[in-house]
This record gives sequence, structure tokens and C-alpha cells, in this order.
Amino acid sequence: MQGPEPVTLGIADGIARIVLADPDNRNAVTARSSAAFLAAAKKAVSAPEVRVIVLSGAGDFFCVGGHIGEFMANESSLPEHIATLTDNIHGGIRHLVRSSIPVVVGLNGMVAGGGVGIMLTGDVIVARRSARINSGYTRSGLTPDAGLTWHLPRLIGHARAFEVVAFNEFISAQQALELGLVSRVVDDEAFEAELEAVVESLNRSVGTMLGDAKRLLRQVAGETLEAQLDAEAAAIAARVALPETVEKLAAFASRQSAKGQR
Repeated sequence: MQGPEPVTLGIADGIARIVLADPDNRNAVTARSSAAFLAAAKKAVSAPEVRVIVLSGAGDFFCVGGHIGEFMANESSLPEHIATLTDNIHGGIRHLVRSSIPVVVGLNGMVAGGGVGIMLTGDVIVARRSARINSGYTRSGLTPDAGLTWHLPRLIGHARAFEVVAFNEFISAQQALELGLVSRVVDDEAFEAELEAVVESLNRSVGTMLGDAKRLLRQVAGETLEAQLDAEAAAIAARVALPETVEKLAAFASRQSAKGQR
């Protein structure tokens, strides 16, 4: 039995709500969730009645990136496994970023790894004050994916982006606001109400003008997202074929397992 859907989609009153809905696994990216994310994104952007897309996470985490335990369970075919995940996640990101429909991200908690790239698909990112951001890649021996190397330097500059990736530093919601990684920070108890207020405001005002504005603003960042996503996918798949990476992943999984048993 596979259990509940790890990503859900609901459409009502012009609003498509995509929820990363696997809180027991901290909404980690798995084979199932990546495929469900792609399907949800594709359906949301193609539904003619949708005027706003909301992307959020269930529980206390937004998304912690790849499921390391599943990585190790597929150790014998890890490059192929990673390639499938990145194909799905990158496909979903392409749909959300290239759509003229505004995307509102509700950053409900901790986000790491590929989850950061998913978060950055948002045109508006509303963050809970207790939320934190961590790239996490070099700790597990991986290279960034999910569009992180495309978005980060364009948002905060190369030098700061390199530090974020290289040193795995934790970034508070307030720091993320000051850097320009999120749009607004809201006290935890007011988070849901503020998120809904933003969504409803866009839902009332959205039209072809706002869609055109999104397209033009995205073009300012350069028309190379697809090429960058392809480059990221190739790099991370090649990386997991190296014994040193598998060793780091195994050590990372062991540490996570030890934490969970405490």
C-alpha cells in the first residue's frame, strides 16, 4: 500500500492549491512526490479557470529536498534514480515559472536542498517568521538542482549565492527578507491569514496585465532557465555516480537516522 498522495491539488474559485503533503517525511522529494508535483503543476497551469496558484507544505516543513533514505535504497541505480527525480521536479518548475499565472508560495517552515528551488518558483513568497532556509547540498556531497543555480545569483548576486551553497548556512526568515529571497515575513500566528489575504488580493486583481508583467519580469532574469535546469540535472546525476558521493550520502543518512531514534 502506497499511502496518501504526497502532493495534492485542489482547484476552486479561481485558485489552484498545490500542497506538498508528506509531513511524516518532511515533504522530502521522492519518486512518487516528484511525479505528483509535476502532474499537479501541469494541471494547475493548464486549467482555464485558474487565476492564482498557491504552493505550500503540510506540517512544520516546506520541503527538505531529496529523500536520502530513498537515495540509498536505490544505490545500485542512483544516477538513474536522480535523473528521474530531477526530470520530474524540473518539469514542474518549468510549468510554474513559465506560466503567466502568479504563483504564491507559503513558506510554512524549514526548507532545504531542492525544496529551496521549489520555493523560488514563487512570484510572491510569504514566510512564517520561524521558517529557515538551508541549501544543504555540499553536506551530502551533491550539486544544486531545482533551478537553485539559476535563481540564487540573480536574486542575491554570485558571491552571496556561492556562500549560501558552499557553507550550508542557515538563513532565518528575516535574513531571507533582507536578502530578497522572500517577499514578506509574518509572525507565525498570523501566517495563514496573511497568506490568504495575498492570494485573495491577486485573485481579485489578476488579468492579462499581471500575467504579462510576470513574463516581462522573468525575462529580465534571462531566458536560460531551461538550459540551467538541464545542466543541473546532468551535474547531479554525474555526481551520484562517484563513490565519494555515495559515501557522503550514506554518512548523511546514518546521521539522520540517529537523530530520528533519539
